[in-house]
Amino acid sequence: MLRKLGVFAVFSLFVIMMAPAFAEVTSMKLEKSFYTIEESFTLIGTQEFKETIFVIIRDSTGDFKGMLSDPTPEEGVFSVIPRPVSNFFSSEGIYNATGFVDSQKEGEGFTIKIEFDGDKIFIQPDFVLALQSIDDKTVEEGKTLTFTAKLTESVEGAVFSLEKNPPTGATIDPATGKFVWTPTASQGPASYLFDIVATKGAQIDREAIKVTVTEKAAPQPQPQPEPEPEPEPEPEPQELEIPAPFVDESKDPQSYVDRYNNEKTYKDWFDKTYPEYESIYQAVGLEEPVIEEPKAKEKKYGICGPGTKLIDGVCTVIKKPVVKPWWQFW
Repeated sequence: MLRKLGVFAVFSLFVIMMAPAFAEVTSMKLEKSFYTIEESFTLIGTQEFKETIFVIIRDSTGDFKGMLSDPTPEEGVFSVIPRPVSNFFSSEGIYNATGFVDSQKEGEGFTIKIEFDGDKIFIQPDFVLALQSIDDKTVEEGKTLTFTAKLTESVEGAVFSLEKNPPTGATIDPATGKFVWTPTASQGPASYLFDIVATKGAQIDREAIKVTVTEKAAPQPQPQPEPEPEPEPEPEPQELEIPAPFVDESKDPQSYVDRYNNEKTYKDWFDKTYPEYESIYQAVGLEEPVIEEPKAKEKKYGICGPGTKLIDGVCTVIKKPVVKPWWQFW
């Protein structure tokens, strides 16, 4: 009897250790980023053990819209049986999906918010996906246009793409939003209107952009270098004719010098007509006299004796008035 009680006690302890103290759903999401109204949807997630999972859908007012379940989940995970979207979602708005295990109540479950926009359902995002405004662009044929589409706030995992008839050859990096396009000659002149699109899950935003392609500018003619003029040969100095052609050698050359010095009109005529001559003297064959300036007398300084005075550097005797004694005036 004691042996049976001992075995029962060990078995009971084993059951207590294996039974979950508080099993619960730890995460849940839609299996795809979104489902259209024509599709069936399913929810997947994780739990702590391996209990049956129930998911209740309620609208924003709390009205019950239906329930999904996974009666045979695998250890630690679950995936509810797919059901048509239209069975649960009819009005646009936000719905609550609450997942809980068989041993829990709905109020103790894990809740996510699902948005229905009339066409599809998706997890209500906790971010704003919006592209910054993009100005229209102009590019010349054969040249590369590049710019980067940016979001108003950083959203990890956002994907960029081109839609609505983008021009042939245009590309955009799906991760960075960098746009690159080199239009060919056959693509211009013309304007192209298309969309740049950003997507994250069911969230989407787009910006229309207009790119105008202009004709390639005509090449500017290269200026031709002007030929440098050849330097004109300097005329060889001609030997001056002395006496000058106007001089009558039968006359006294000094007479020409006198006229030059005394007659202004004659002087002006000579200076203008015969500038090659250094002077009238050279023109008539006379040697120009050298005029020496008089040297200033060097003043001498010294001390002269009594009765003398330094005049023009020479001690000169000066007369001294003789003063008569007073008695000689009587």
